Amino acid sequence: MRKPAPILAVIGVIMIVGIPAFATDIGSVINNKPQQDNFQLIHVDDLAKLMADPTAHVHLFDADGPQVRKTEGMIPGARPLSSDSNYDVAEELPSNKNAKLVFYCHNLH
Repeated sequence: MRKPAPILAVIGVIMIVGIPAFATDIGSVINNKPQQDNFQLIHVDDLAKLMADPTAHVHLFDADGPQVRKTEGMIPGARPLSSDSNYDVAEELPSNKNAKLVFYCHNLH
């Protein structure tokens, strides 16, 4: 298994600020306006700072499949998602709607 540092150099990290981005905004639907996403890119150094801060309430999720995790490893402290596209939000994500969620996966290209 590779060390975590090389993984950090090749991953794309996306942060969701709070879970409400997943919720449907009925006003947006009625007015035919798209809901604004709360996705943001986060630099590896900024992620490391967040992970070191116990008051940041950041949750790190690995969206790679089992084979990629086996060959490339995982960032320490990350929780593996059961699937990269079909996982149970209520079961796998924290119930705190204000938590910072960070998802990453290995870029195979």
